[in-house]
Amino acid sequence: MNPPLYDPLSPETDQQLRPNLRRELIAKRQALPDLERRDAELTERLLQVLDALEPETLGAYCATRGEFDPMPAVTQWLAAHPECTLALPRVKEATKEMTFFAWAPGEPLRPGPYGIAEPTGEAVLNPTTLLVPCVGFADVGLRLGYGGGYYDRYLAGREEVYTVGLSYACCELHQLDMQPHDQLMDLVLTEDGLYGLDALSLTLVD
Repeated sequence: MNPPLYDPLSPETDQQLRPNLRRELIAKRQALPDLERRDAELTERLLQVLDALEPETLGAYCATRGEFDPMPAVTQWLAAHPECTLALPRVKEATKEMTFFAWAPGEPLRPGPYGIAEPTGEAVLNPTTLLVPCVGFADVGLRLGYGGGYYDRYLAGREEVYTVGLSYACCELHQLDMQPHDQLMDLVLTEDGLYGLDALSLTLVD
């Protein structure tokens, strides 16, 4: 297993470290060896988590910049659970808002303000379970994102949404100080295992 990044004894503040951490972690995941195996293992774990959670409305994302792509697992799970509806995010750069809209595999997507594919429909949905991309994470479920704050703002005041962070094991951080706006993930899932406050309550088959 890769040793976690981040030196807790560094004199730099957490806020100063985060931009450097993002660049380092993005480069690290984009250079990961044996990616096909890692993705297959993460996909299998995600399918097991979805089976355990049985979401009514699932929020997902379109992967970018070396993120784990959840869509193969999501598409497979939806085919077996047609009662579940899928939603993808759309952002407004001017207001820094993120809203989820209904989407089904095969429907059109268009590039958003940051070049990430977004749904084109207008049916707003509120996910009961939300898959969240993580640039990095700490084992308590603390997530490091890209710094835009979209997910943190969306989740603020939405305690009913069950959050599943998705990342690669190499992006685990030994220490990450929690900022006032940070929203903890209920669960963080990697190809190597489960992290977060709910990790002990789920048993996956290896």
